[in-house]
Amino acid sequence: MAKKEVGYVELEWTCPNCKTRNPGLTKTCQSCGSPQPADVEFQSKADEHLLQDEAKIKQAAKGPDIHCGFCGARNPADAVICAQCGGDLKEGKARQAGKLLGDLKAGTSTTTKCPNCAAENPANAQICSGCGAPLNAADKPVGNTNKGLSKGCLIALGAAGLLVLIGVICMISMSLKKTDKTGSLNEMEWKREIAIEVYGPVEKSDWKDSIPSNAVMGICSDRVRTTSSSYVPNSVEVCGEPYKVDKGNGVAEVVQDCEYEVHDDYCDYTVEDWHSGDPLVAAGSGPNATWPPANLSNNQREGSRSENYKLIFIANGDQYSYETSDYAFYRQAEPGSVWKLTINGFGAVVSAEPAK
Repeated sequence: MAKKEVGYVELEWTCPNCKTRNPGLTKTCQSCGSPQPADVEFQSKADEHLLQDEAKIKQAAKGPDIHCGFCGARNPADAVICAQCGGDLKEGKARQAGKLLGDLKAGTSTTTKCPNCAAENPANAQICSGCGAPLNAADKPVGNTNKGLSKGCLIALGAAGLLVLIGVICMISMSLKKTDKTGSLNEMEWKREIAIEVYGPVEKSDWKDSIPSNAVMGICSDRVRTTSSSYVPNSVEVCGEPYKVDKGNGVAEVVQDCEYEVHDDYCDYTVEDWHSGDPLVAAGSGPNATWPPANLSNNQREGSRSENYKLIFIANGDQYSYETSDYAFYRQAEPGSVWKLTINGFGAVVSAEPAK
C-alpha cells in the first residue's frame, strides 16, 4: 500500500516557562521569549488547515530541526552552523520525527475557554482576547485514539473468559473420562453409497479471461479482481482517511494510505463437464451388507464409495451405539452377543470388542 502526500499542517508547542501556546514553526516563545527546549513535544492544533504559504511548505519539507549541541538553539535541518552561537551542528541533535498524530481534523468548529477569566476564544488562539493570559494547549490524545474499555466491561469480559475456560476444561475432562461396561448387541444397521458423476451442462462462474472457449457465456459484472500499489489499466485509486506524521520541525505531513483496485469482468457461463449426480444408496440391517447395483448410462461414471456400519448395544438398561467403516469388524457381531464397551463422559462409545 502506497502513501500519498496530501500537504502539511502546522503544529504547536507549549512554552514550559509561561504555558503559552506557540505556532510550531516559531523557535522562541512569542509571549516570554524563552527558546524552545529540545524535549518539548509538538502537538496538533484544535483546528487544522493545510498550509498554503509556499515559504512554510518549503521549510516543512526540509525535515527534523537540529538543536545545537553548544547553546541548544533550534536550527533548520539543512543548517550547517548554529544561527545563534555559530557552533558546528554536527554536534547537535535532530528532533525525533515520524510519530503518528492521528487523523486530520480540518475545519473543526471549537472554542477554547480561558482558565483565568473563562472567556471563550477561537480554538487556535494562543492569548486570551479577554484578559491577555496565555491559553494552555488542550490535552488531546494522539496516535491511536480508540477509547479503552471501562472497568465494568473489563470485569464482564474477564468473567466471560473464565466461563469459557471452565467450559473447555469440563469438555476435555468429560472426553477423557472413561467407563467400562458390558453390553449385549441389540441391532445391526448398515449403509453403503456410491457417488455418481454425470457429464452434461454445468453452470459456473469465473473471470472472463479464464472461461473455456467452448462455454456459453452468460451475464458478466464488474468486480475488483486484485489490488496494486501503482496504477495499472482499468484500476481505480482508493485511499484511506488522511492522517498526520510529525516531521520534527513544527509541521506534520498529511498523508493517505492508497492502493489501486483493479477491475475486471466476472461472468456466469455454461459448459459441458462432469458434475455430481444422485448417489446410489443401499441400506439394511443384519450382518450382510451389499453394494447398490450400478447400472450406468453413457454419460455417467462411478465416483467414490463410502460405507457406514452401526452396532447398537443395551448395557444396564441404557442404549449405546458404535459406528465404524470397517466391514470385517462389523461382521464379527451377531445379535445377542456380549461386548466390552468403553464409554466417555458424554455417553459415547469410544471402543467396542467382543467379550471373551
